[in-house]
Amino acid sequence: MKISDYLKKDFCIMELKASTKQEAIKEISASLYKSGKVKDLDKFVQDILERESLGSTGIGHKIAIPHSRTDAVESFIIGFGRATQGIEFNALDGDKVNLIFLMGANPGELNLYLRLLAELSRFLMENSFRKALLEATSIDEIINTFKKFEGQ
Repeated sequence: MKISDYLKKDFCIMELKASTKQEAIKEISASLYKSGKVKDLDKFVQDILERESLGSTGIGHKIAIPHSRTDAVESFIIGFGRATQGIEFNALDGDKVNLIFLMGANPGELNLYLRLLAELSRFLMENSFRKALLEATSIDEIINTFKKFEGQ
């Protein structure tokens, strides 16, 4: 399984309205909830924020990957939001975050969850990958960037 198998157009927001970490998590979560993949929106958001309270998922390079294993979802799900103005996420490098990948997985999917989180992290360490996501002008370009890197 690849990230592009899970990242759908309806789960991507090209310009977040949010100005805070909590708002961004809620905004992306709401797009995932509309898909029917999230059973309980409030619990999903609460679980993501609870995980975030343990330590910021702002990994540096203007990226955050808020995530949680939660029974508020049927199965693995990933959403994307881009904030050109940047959002304070208490990132490891102190920079604001522009690219947010929100992930949730049912507790029974630990192996899939860890594999896809590792794959996403590996892609995001590539300058050319991050640059392509920041410069993309459409959701199709975002998804095609994943497909291109997954094919390498």
